[in-house]
Amino acid sequence: MSTRETVISTVDLGRTFQVGSEEVEAVGGVTMEVRSGQFIAVVGRSGSGKTTLLNLLAGLDTPTSGAVMFEGQDLSQMSAAELRQIRGSEIAMIYQEPMASLNPAMRIGQQLMEVPMIHGGMSKREAHARALQLVTDVKLPDPERILKAYPHQLSGGQQQRIVIAMALMSEPSLLILDEPTTALDVTVEAAIIDLVKDLGRKYGTSMLFISHNLGLVLDTCDRICVMYSGEAVERGSIADVFDGMRHPYTQALFRSIPLPGADKTARPLVAIPGNFPLPHERPEGCNFGPRCDYFVAGRCDQGAIPMLDVPENTRHATRCIRHDEIDWAAPMAHAATKTKGEVGDVVLKMDKLKKYYQVAAHSMFGGTGTKVVKANEELSFEARAGETLAIVGESGCGKSTFAKVLMGLETATAGHLLLDGRDIGTTAIEDRGTQTVADIQMVFQNPFDTLNPSMTVGRQIIRALEVFGVGTVSYTHLRAHETSLHLVCRLLLEK
Repeated sequence: MSTRETVISTVDLGRTFQVGSEEVEAVGGVTMEVRSGQFIAVVGRSGSGKTTLLNLLAGLDTPTSGAVMFEGQDLSQMSAAELRQIRGSEIAMIYQEPMASLNPAMRIGQQLMEVPMIHGGMSKREAHARALQLVTDVKLPDPERILKAYPHQLSGGQQQRIVIAMALMSEPSLLILDEPTTALDVTVEAAIIDLVKDLGRKYGTSMLFISHNLGLVLDTCDRICVMYSGEAVERGSIADVFDGMRHPYTQALFRSIPLPGADKTARPLVAIPGNFPLPHERPEGCNFGPRCDYFVAGRCDQGAIPMLDVPENTRHATRCIRHDEIDWAAPMAHAATKTKGEVGDVVLKMDKLKKYYQVAAHSMFGGTGTKVVKANEELSFEARAGETLAIVGESGCGKSTFAKVLMGLETATAGHLLLDGRDIGTTAIEDRGTQTVADIQMVFQNPFDTLNPSMTVGRQIIRALEVFGVGTVSYTHLRAHETSLHLVCRLLLEK
């Protein structure tokens, strides 16, 4: 672990990519500093440049302007061998999907032991002892058994803990976490975050936390950098930014957060107006200008906007030229109060729905014969037209099993599942009519598992419309207008 005060820093960091005949700036003018032992958050919507910034900080990409200084050394001036050594021993990363970091063909122990053996020169015995210690530190039960297991034999939360252990095997100076808890339920998420904080303090590791979850950031980090359209628009301590925000985009982010206990009809969420600009369509001046409530023509659209220090706080900066003119303490103008919609007739009804699985006893219980696993046990509820019903619970409580029965991917063991009065609980999806299939649609957690990589987006949308007999527009017609989201929405609504 380095004793330097500043672990990694950037000044006016930028990265452009060649797209066709023009260069497009993905990240520009990012200045930040991570000090020893600090937890820094980088937040912003998808497409704001967070992942590009991560790749630059980890030495996985080369900046086109500015530099990344790691413990006084310019990463862009290092050889490939030097970068591999730093990424293995000094900079570690934890990605959003743990299985993308784990080798399914290798036991957990082998994968953990590789790190200190390759980058630290440890013997096999020393590496095994180190792996055992880290698995104990991440609070996994029966560490010896875990080391002998394959990744698929562990739950999602256990896999993420193993990835954390792997990242900390060499006691790195900097740990980069890219949305590490997105796929976990809230109870596991809380445990993982507490674990990361404790281990960071134990090993003296600085952390760069990339996230969309502002509540998590508030509870976890010391400082924050807010990004929008490739730029850092505000940076400062958590208290500075959360309690004294000085950029309209930061303010808009907080207006979009649901508050615990708030009446959603009296205080609806306030969406940011307009659309996020594509890199090659950014406006003159402030990138957020076209969507900003405080935009002034002739000022906010004249040339690049620099980062400006907030008066009396040189550690708090904003990319807003009007930050000292805006009344940030003014109460938020609420969106129009909504009235609760009329609740109609029962659309979906569960009556003592059960789903059991018969499994070989030795696969789970170590016995002989078969055993019954009760995934769902007597579910009873109703969903009416015009209302939204939430099904919540921890991982393993049966939510996905219920959804599969509802979709017809599984059939019920007992009880009734009524859709518009028709019992479909024991009817598999292949035996359901087209209209029944169309009436129950599902959005899965991972879009990449849903989309066909060999088909264009337009082809996949039109295919669904063709299957369910919606509209009469051909694929050729859709392609002629494929840049227009409004056409697709209109097609979806026309019957």
